[in-house]
Amino acid sequence: MKKDKQGFTLVEVTISVALMGIISLLSFLALQSSVKSSSLSYVQNEIDSDLRNTFNELSELVKQAYTEVSANVTPPTMPSGAEAIQIQNEGRGLRFFVPVPVTTPAFIQSSQPITVLFENEDRSAGGVPANALLDDGEDTNGDRALTRRLVMVQGNNRRVIGSANCISNVEFQLLPDRSDSSNTPTLLYIYLEGTKRMGPGEGPLIRAELSGTIKLEN
Repeated sequence: MKKDKQGFTLVEVTISVALMGIISLLSFLALQSSVKSSSLSYVQNEIDSDLRNTFNELSELVKQAYTEVSANVTPPTMPSGAEAIQIQNEGRGLRFFVPVPVTTPAFIQSSQPITVLFENEDRSAGGVPANALLDDGEDTNGDRALTRRLVMVQGNNRRVIGSANCISNVEFQLLPDRSDSSNTPTLLYIYLEGTKRMGPGEGPLIRAELSGTIKLEN
């Protein structure tokens, strides 16, 4: 007796091809999701790092700022010409003085005034919020980049704080220390928000926040 020839039917082949197609599609979607998640994590870490660097450098810069404590004691410990730290520009700027050691009988004198400015070219217009993209008319300093940073200005010196250029919002507040019964503001609250686009062009907008308080020493 002759044996029947073994093989696959058309239905079996069709089912096999369809299953292979589904498996390939699922594998592609999983790989695409993994790449997107990795890219998102990378951008998020970039923003977090920029905000931390800015916060840490600003903390070192401002922690010795004179406060009302130095002005209200008798005799004042604040050198002549200095002023207590001030919040400016609706909570988005600072002006303060710090002590500077000198080789004179006074030992300490005041620095020149130090100003912290928030420079932000990213504007909202016509009901459209700021988008972390350089739009027409936003490049006010002519550097062909979207400027969003904190800048320290002292006399003729000017530098970016923390080298970050992704800061989308800033808030400063002077707060009293709860352990101090005089209720004199000696704490500086700092809030920083950063945004970046993931990938070129109008990719997803990634956002991060950082906040904390600094104990002002003078």
